[in-house]
Amino acid sequence: MVRTNEPVRAARLPQRAQGSPGADRLKGFVALLAILAIVGGVPYVLVRFFGAPWPDKMPSRDMLFSELSIETVLGIIAVVIWLAWLHFVVCLIAEAVAEIRGHGLSPRVPLGGGSQALARRLIGTVVLIAAGAGVSLPVASAVTTSGPAAPVSVSQRHGEEQSDTAKFRQTEAASKLMTGTKTTTGVRTNHDHKGQVVKYTEVRPPQGRNYDCLWDIAERYLGEGRRYKEIYDLNKNKLQPDGRRLTNPDLIMPGWQVRLPSDAKGPGVHTVRVSVDDHGTTKTTVMPKTTTTESTARPSVKPSAKTTTESKARTAIGTEKTGTEKSGAGKSGPSRFSEQGIEPGSKVVIGTAKTDPGAKNAKPGRPNVTVEPHGPGAGQPEQGEPAGGGVRVPTVVPVAAHDGGIGLKEAGIFGFGATLLAAGLALALKRRRGWAQGPGPKAAGHRQTEIGLRLASDVPTAQFVDNSLRKLGSDMAQLERTMPKVVAALATDRALTLVLDPYGAQPAPPGPWQAIADGTRWTLRRAYGPSAEVNAPAPYPTLVTVGQNADGATVLIDLDTANGIVAFGGVNNASRDVVGSLAVELATNLWSEGAHISMVGFGDDLSSLSPTRLSYWIRLDDALAEVTRRTDAQVQACQRRNAGSVAGARLSHPDAALWGAEIIFVSAPPSPEEEDQLNRLAADTKRSIAVVVVGDVMNSPWRFVVDEKNQAVCRLLGLEVDAHSVNPEQFADLVALFDAAEVDARDKRRSEQDMPAYEFSTTDLSQPAPVEVDLLGPVEVDARGVIDEGRVALSTEIIAFLASQDYGVHPNVLAGAIWPRGISEELRDAALEHTRRWVGVDAMYADESGRWMLNRSIVRVDWDVFRTLAKQATMVDDPRGPLSTALSLVHGPAWSNLPGGRYSWLAASGIERRMAEAVVDAALRLAEASLNHNDGNLARTALQTGLSFAPASEDLWRATLRLASHFGTTADVTNVATQLYTALTKHGAPRGPEPETDALIDELLPGYHRPAQVA
Repeated sequence: MVRTNEPVRAARLPQRAQGSPGADRLKGFVALLAILAIVGGVPYVLVRFFGAPWPDKMPSRDMLFSELSIETVLGIIAVVIWLAWLHFVVCLIAEAVAEIRGHGLSPRVPLGGGSQALARRLIGTVVLIAAGAGVSLPVASAVTTSGPAAPVSVSQRHGEEQSDTAKFRQTEAASKLMTGTKTTTGVRTNHDHKGQVVKYTEVRPPQGRNYDCLWDIAERYLGEGRRYKEIYDLNKNKLQPDGRRLTNPDLIMPGWQVRLPSDAKGPGVHTVRVSVDDHGTTKTTVMPKTTTTESTARPSVKPSAKTTTESKARTAIGTEKTGTEKSGAGKSGPSRFSEQGIEPGSKVVIGTAKTDPGAKNAKPGRPNVTVEPHGPGAGQPEQGEPAGGGVRVPTVVPVAAHDGGIGLKEAGIFGFGATLLAAGLALALKRRRGWAQGPGPKAAGHRQTEIGLRLASDVPTAQFVDNSLRKLGSDMAQLERTMPKVVAALATDRALTLVLDPYGAQPAPPGPWQAIADGTRWTLRRAYGPSAEVNAPAPYPTLVTVGQNADGATVLIDLDTANGIVAFGGVNNASRDVVGSLAVELATNLWSEGAHISMVGFGDDLSSLSPTRLSYWIRLDDALAEVTRRTDAQVQACQRRNAGSVAGARLSHPDAALWGAEIIFVSAPPSPEEEDQLNRLAADTKRSIAVVVVGDVMNSPWRFVVDEKNQAVCRLLGLEVDAHSVNPEQFADLVALFDAAEVDARDKRRSEQDMPAYEFSTTDLSQPAPVEVDLLGPVEVDARGVIDEGRVALSTEIIAFLASQDYGVHPNVLAGAIWPRGISEELRDAALEHTRRWVGVDAMYADESGRWMLNRSIVRVDWDVFRTLAKQATMVDDPRGPLSTALSLVHGPAWSNLPGGRYSWLAASGIERRMAEAVVDAALRLAEASLNHNDGNLARTALQTGLSFAPASEDLWRATLRLASHFGTTADVTNVATQLYTALTKHGAPRGPEPETDALIDELLPGYHRPAQVA
């Protein structure tokens, strides 16, 4: 039972009592003393009080017929004790010899029974003295069951073996993959560099008094128990799901996943075949009935030469489930993942050149644009184009490889592959600020946290994934096709690829999605992605990022597909941090709308990050009661609508509040009863419930192992990633940042607007300027110079930063803003010179003090013009003219569509909030002035323009409500109210509307039914 008396906010994870090396050694010494006491102490006592076990003289015939004396009876008892002692010593010797020789279970001693079982336990405990001396990692209690576990299909990461036992604490080295004559290094890519067959099995739970051992495993699968040493050498020092490592060939635990030699065979063997062909292609196939995904090894690319030989790795991902199928499956026959004794071919293979196509950002259909199926490593990489595995080939121009700020694969306060996690947090932070959009005064103390968050986030990719999945669900619903189950997804800067469950429905995908790998994968090239926001239900709300694979792709898994508990074992603190990051992402990402996350027993209460999505619980049974109560409505709704599952009803009967997923995060392995209840709930197709547990759960369908470096492996799926994580200190920083954002959003005091340095010079918009910079919406720079396409994003950011500075900046300040992690002076100056040539040498310059600035007489910045016109409006009787002109400069949401990993300096500049204040105030002033002249159309246009820039401004919405009430009908007011609540749900803070807003709607629309707020 996971429970604590009270929440301890700063504590690590509450967890089950676990073994430790010291406790193991203590138990071993106690067992050794018990053996010595029995072997030596019992004879001493018998000899001391009863004498020798043999008689002093030869017994006569009369002794048999004489009356028994007390001495004779005690002598007979002593003889019986001597025989029992001798029998137990024989059992001890048999067990000790078997332990020393490594023969697994010793031969059964006649009449051994409990004596031999006790001897085996004592000898096995003594072994802990040696084993405990080496184990320094947290050791989880072994979980056993009454019967054999269901067969499990696994894939092994093949790292460089470490022969020195003293080095076993080190993290495994990255695996090396041989591809033809080239060697590339990936991060645990499940490859055997010798091209051998890689096989695994799972250590069986104890059956009665018999415990599985390497000798028995060797006999069972290799036909010869003496080959146990080969198995030991293959698995020595490997991290196991329960956090232990194999350091003693005679001490293995139930549930461990053990690699076998290539000639192993028989029921329970799970096979991965690795072969290296002449073309440098390594194929990996899971042989039992498993689901597979793929990853591609990152090629080694030199900036000065094109890569002519491509490395294409093919890694199997097998999805497997123990226990029962989801209810309602209606299938008969053998279990979906049952062993048949013969290793059949895999259903799904992941990793050919056609299984991960990508695309350039050029739109298909344009002149001179040819789009063909493109896989990692397929074709000849070009400068600026992603090469095989998603690695961008550096352009052969100085600075280009380093002038883009921090790359998404390098930056990230939460680790590799955390771009979508950080994007969700960044968007949630913006929503928390509401109308203000940018940081206010209270955020000053958390500036570095927000800078790191902005650097790590990739909002465009998050929006691409979200809109692509929503469009896919919408298209499938229109075509009346069933959405396939998704095991995993791979997101790159070129494509989104879905890895499907091969045992589920696999209909044909709608265009422009492509079915590849025999229909087990669907892929959408980024150039074909939706160009606008899609208003449709998200089909996979439990899809969550786990990290980055060896190819640089962001890997997501769908927790709902597991149909049971998803366990994260291995190193406990690392697993806890990884699981915490999953909870944070699901609470803030774009496609988990309506989801609710229940965190049970965690020391850190994160509910303030997303109060409407995330809740904190002390007791698991309390959380289960609430989750069951909420999902009972889903069961009833499925029955009313005759829907077989929540997944299908979510698209056919959209209702985010009703069909929202429930994700339960538990801080320690549950009890057997709780485990059974959690698995039943997760397997119910009419309830959308997923469960994630910190610690190993042996019967879990998906078991992840996380090591000290946050490298996570799920052998059942074949996934090996650098996992992202959020540690307790980062949790505290995030909570403080969001709390400060909440305070800033409630503070509507306006800061003083500074006038531009070159006032009243560029307000004539009838003539174009040589260089125009637009900041009041998506950032755009219109310059007439020539610049390489790969440098546009960086140069645009430099110009935008200088445009936000009225009086120029020192080059070191500029470098700190654009390259917050540092850059050399040579590269900085080269990037500035490229930008200067683009906009013109007269438009951007350094003054005599070395401060870089824009020449405002040549460069027209819309923000400068806006402030000038707003100032002019205060000096005339009728401000409609200048204010109308000023608002005409607004061309969309503020600072939208920013590229990932850039513009982190916005966290310190404050320009976002100043712009929001200025635009909102200008819109309100123009609407008021228009109403004074009875011009309702201009007032409506002003308010709509302001809302397009700041959609969460309730001041603008209240003014719009009053305007509709004054000039329109009740239907118009109702329409505005509906739009208001929709906008606040999407763009506003989770606290909901301000009291003034609700009061005004109650006044204008008595009895109006507010729609339910969906996070």
